[in-house]
Amino acid sequence: MGLQIFATDPDAKPKPKPEHEFSNDHTFAFRSGMVVNKKPVSLANWRAVTGDPAVADAIAQLLGGSVEEYDPTKEQNLHVLTDTPSVEIVIDGSKAVEDKLILWGRTGPVHECDGVAYLSPAERKGEACGCPKLMSERKEAARQGIGPAPSINITFRLAHDYELGKGKFIASAWSLAEVIHEVKDALDAVHGEALCRLTLEHVSYVNKAGIKVDFRKPVIEVLGSYNDAIAEER
Repeated sequence: MGLQIFATDPDAKPKPKPEHEFSNDHTFAFRSGMVVNKKPVSLANWRAVTGDPAVADAIAQLLGGSVEEYDPTKEQNLHVLTDTPSVEIVIDGSKAVEDKLILWGRTGPVHECDGVAYLSPAERKGEACGCPKLMSERKEAARQGIGPAPSINITFRLAHDYELGKGKFIASAWSLAEVIHEVKDALDAVHGEALCRLTLEHVSYVNKAGIKVDFRKPVIEVLGSYNDAIAEER
């Protein structure tokens, strides 16, 4: 039958934790992959995740694809496998971008830093984090699961359905981490909200071992002022 420790004290049962990528301010999220048969799969087109059927329908109409129930056990149980690898979005300055390095443990982050100093826990904030100085060593430590990897959270709106609400894109790609400072500078160079293009860019090459490597990396291109773009359409 299993443990019945909460049968006599149901109020003591821990409440389910919400998925970390969602908050009350976000109605959907963009993903570049999914899990199939317990294995991660990279996607050629964007995947949108939400718990709101109306939001899912709107995204499907805008970006193609159909609404499916992906995981009924989660609050964000619906997803749309869209037909597009590129979408125009609106980002409200660099304050909408949170970028850091995180090493996750079983119960949460065990190391959180900016690459030089700890960001948490509070009692260690500002102290040297001890991460390797060389990028190649940082990547290798992350690959082995003994060092933090990029955690880049971007809040945005869809340019062609602005009123749909805020979305969130979470990236762990080193390719984006290496240029995110340029993206933030470009966002701050725009007066007000920026019109951007979020793309899953296909990369293919043959490595030194003669093995063909194929993957897709997220790319953010800042196009200019969103307000100016709207004005030109009127």
